Amino acid sequence: MEKIEDEQGNPWHKEEDRQRRLNQGINGAWLCQPFQCEECHIMNLEGRTMVPADRTYARCIRRAQLDAMNGKSHRTINSHRQQTTSVVKLCSQINKTPTYQPRGPFPLGDQYGMGLAVDMLAKSLVAKGRLGPQITYSTMRKLRGTNTKNYDSSPLGVSEGASFSHGAGRTRPTSCPSQSEWMQDFLRGAEYRMGHESAADHGVSITVIVEALKRVKADALEAIESENQEEADALFMFGAYLCLCTSASLRGYEGFYLCLAGTGAHINTGRDGVIPRNLNKGTILTEEMCQRLPHVALYLQGQFKAEGGINQHVINIANGSASGLENRYWLEKALDVCAREGRSHGPVFADSSGKLIPSGDFNILLRKYFATVQEETDLIPPEIDVNVHYSTNRTMRKSAVTRAARATLSKDLQDDMNRWKKVEKSKNKRTQFNMRQLYSEAVLLMPVTWLYSYAL
Repeated sequence: MEKIEDEQGNPWHKEEDRQRRLNQGINGAWLCQPFQCEECHIMNLEGRTMVPADRTYARCIRRAQLDAMNGKSHRTINSHRQQTTSVVKLCSQINKTPTYQPRGPFPLGDQYGMGLAVDMLAKSLVAKGRLGPQITYSTMRKLRGTNTKNYDSSPLGVSEGASFSHGAGRTRPTSCPSQSEWMQDFLRGAEYRMGHESAADHGVSITVIVEALKRVKADALEAIESENQEEADALFMFGAYLCLCTSASLRGYEGFYLCLAGTGAHINTGRDGVIPRNLNKGTILTEEMCQRLPHVALYLQGQFKAEGGINQHVINIANGSASGLENRYWLEKALDVCAREGRSHGPVFADSSGKLIPSGDFNILLRKYFATVQEETDLIPPEIDVNVHYSTNRTMRKSAVTRAARATLSKDLQDDMNRWKKVEKSKNKRTQFNMRQLYSEAVLLMPVTWLYSYAL
């Protein structure tokens, strides 16, 4: 079992108490939770007595019962134990049988999910984790959902398929072991023991992205001088993806929604725009002023999270940001690559056949150039593992959001910048946007989208 340590490898000051709690059980837990020995469980689950080959099986059962004990509050268990002891003593004095249900034996079968708990623990022993030697709790608990669906689609589960509901909720009485109270206790206890370990993407300063793009541009131009147009095109595509996802505050997969036909049709719009003098956050931008701003129109078309069907959104962003993101340069380079490949429609970030470029290819390049920036500058601390903390999934969006916060832009700006986020946050409890958004509508949003991208 993993032990909690500080940065220098010293045991956490409460680690001894934590290990005792996890491995010794809780006095009185059997009074408010189902409890059997390992041999009885194997008899109930397998219909046979325990044999030497069941050693690991029995250990998983014991671990499951200990986890379930830690899934309830110690104070709750102690309170029930004290009340039970008090009632037993009182009944003894008046020659009465205590009004409690027998604690066993349990009938054959899996009454409350021990079989599923053993499956989950067995997997945690042998499966290889992505972030460490073992899988995390969040990975282990996925087996519960699969088990539930298996039960629901079985003859027994189908017979329980009727449900009643009020509002958005749904309630269905069920005998599915994975939904038992004991299973809930087991999951809480396992989560307490295993903890959560995630590798959520981190953001970087916009300067890091600018420095990375400088190196991408230099390598692309060098490839052209070496008459390696294929390599140059691949770098131009990656540079456009990195720059535009950051400026438009897009998740990694949303960047692949960039539509070639719509974006190419409006590439000359806003090319020679002019920024008003004394522009600041308080400047009121009229529709006429927005049309004269230096900007590029990004047409995104695809299945956005929480929206129904294939939707189209248009985001007008600045030609360049205050920190040096060259949005127009990189977009035009990407469109030049598409023209050389003879493509006029479909996704921008695709190969010559129109098939989307694998996100893993961009991920490799992102980490490669971030590692170069880390080696050649002090913008990324040396103790940061680039391969663990950064990826195309959310690094660009988190970088943009962080920069927007530093620029003291409104906290609600993210929802206005990517308007499908409003539907996502409302959990679909609002009217959907129109499927197809026009350029003229995007102009009306430029006081948000243009200022957001320009401030980066």
